[in-house]
Amino acid sequence: MTDASKFQFTNPSVPKAYEEFFVPRLFEPWAALLLDEAKLKKGQAVIDVATGPGTVARLAAPRLGPKGRIVATDISRPMLDIARAKRALAGAAPIEYVESPAAPLAAPTGAFDVVLCQQGLQFFPDRPAALREMKRVLKPDGHAVIAVWAAIARNQIFAAFHAALRAATPPDLAGLITAPFSWHSSAELKAAAEEAGFRKVRLLTRSLPMVMEKGLEQAVQSFSATPVSPGVAALPQSIQDSFFARMRQELSALVVDGKVIGEMVSNIIVAHAEVN
Repeated sequence: MTDASKFQFTNPSVPKAYEEFFVPRLFEPWAALLLDEAKLKKGQAVIDVATGPGTVARLAAPRLGPKGRIVATDISRPMLDIARAKRALAGAAPIEYVESPAAPLAAPTGAFDVVLCQQGLQFFPDRPAALREMKRVLKPDGHAVIAVWAAIARNQIFAAFHAALRAATPPDLAGLITAPFSWHSSAELKAAAEEAGFRKVRLLTRSLPMVMEKGLEQAVQSFSATPVSPGVAALPQSIQDSFFARMRQELSALVVDGKVIGEMVSNIIVAHAEVN
């Protein structure tokens, strides 16, 4: 089984590519969907766990208004550096960025109306502890909205990356690309939230297209936004050439009108701190 905690954004080139390729085409559309499910209200206090470059937090801030408050945590300093460098949003809740693991979470008990976590839970070394921490920081009437990708086979662009890696690179690299999709059981996700003490846990499964509007080469370049990319770059040139040729072959099946369009599927839970 792949150790998802090894899927880290520590190489400086990866967060920059992530911000360029994945944030606008993948994480911003999913963040909007997540926030729609969160049903934020003006003036609420929100914590965004595994904020990355601040995507969810920044989209949440205008919904909360200037009287709201956001704490955005992440264990990756390079990701937080990108988030902190972005301009402040006018008429929006201020965002405080905090370097912190998910467990223990550097946040006070019972301080937040809403916990948000977009595609972070599957990477945490201790998922049950992270869920318990999310519940700990909620107010009694608060709720959490947590998204975790479905199986890699249902996420087409990453399935293409995986197929190319399996065909051309060592097994450890092929295994690493599956880390974001390593907790794809919706039943396990829901059960884990309930075991952590959440109540009225509601499970949703949603899909959105990921569109590389500039086509095949842009889709190939987007691989640089994954933590697997530095490992491939360290391989002999002949192996790299074989890998990228196979990737183009796999991605070509997703080309529609000059664009690469791949379906992405995520499980989402909405979980309450207490029964109201």
